[in-house]
Amino acid sequence: MEDNHRIRQGMLFAAAAVGIGMLILAFVSAVGSTRAEAAADAAEPVRSDEAALDAASAYLAALENMQGDFLQLGPDGSVAEGKFYLRRPGRLRFEYQPPDNLLVVADGTWVAVKDSTSPAQRYPIASTPLSLFLAADVDLAKSARVLNVESQPGALLITLADRTGEAPGQITLIFDQPNMQLRQWVVTDAQGLQTTVALRNVQSGIRADNALFTLRDDQRPAVGGKR
Repeated sequence: MEDNHRIRQGMLFAAAAVGIGMLILAFVSAVGSTRAEAAADAAEPVRSDEAALDAASAYLAALENMQGDFLQLGPDGSVAEGKFYLRRPGRLRFEYQPPDNLLVVADGTWVAVKDSTSPAQRYPIASTPLSLFLAADVDLAKSARVLNVESQPGALLITLADRTGEAPGQITLIFDQPNMQLRQWVVTDAQGLQTTVALRNVQSGIRADNALFTLRDDQRPAVGGKR
């Protein structure tokens, strides 16, 4: 039972630590994996892909304050939800509702992950996929290995992997077009299992309190979304 709990908490963190996104749980499966593999063999993105990457990077770099709700679908069909708060650069908070009771907090330097039973675990932001979104300067083409850039009606899909090759798996960012708004991300692990995170009820321009981006070892995750 304890092992299952740890596996689930690890899965939750892996998905939360990738960044920000929204809507569409079956949409990504329409993207052919063979096309993604072919794109991964290309040395450089084509010119239209470069323009799309530049537009996505500019959008992410311009994000400052945002908050709302999130819904997460795991590869086993499990569903988790909660609230998120973003303040760029460097700060992000995910609060999972019961029964998960998990907190993921980025304070500008570290990413802290805490459940209701153990001390917080901390990782340098630079060593997590969060650095793709939380860095002061966002350049997807330089900070990640671009596997695929694909335009579909009303959407732009960008699939990225760790440039060093040390971190297995990949992430697909899904943007609305032509407005260029990030709506969701999908994490695919080394076994090909996918976890989808979608944002809802998003509000921008609201500056979250500093206290939301600190996490003490003796702090307990909120119950029922209350702090």
